[in-house]
Amino acid sequence: MSRVTANGQVVLVTSEPIGPGDPLLRTVYYVAEGDANKAEAIIAKLMAPNEKVEAYGVLPEAAVKALGLKPGEFVAA
Repeated sequence: MSRVTANGQVVLVTSEPIGPGDPLLRTVYYVAEGDANKAEAIIAKLMAPNEKVEAYGVLPEAAVKALGLKPGEFVAA
């Protein structure tokens, strides 16, 4: 029985500077979860309090397949 692959989400994590002169860092994650809120929650569990997590847009099903992601999995870009 094969699993149905669906669209995922592109999630952007912005790390706010901790101190003066620290850079603002952004990291993109590809998440195999079609629901934006659930995709954000998957990534947010791993982030620090100074990091903002936001779903940026849809990751097409073809990209999810090409990345080899199973439902709920993610990878940093």
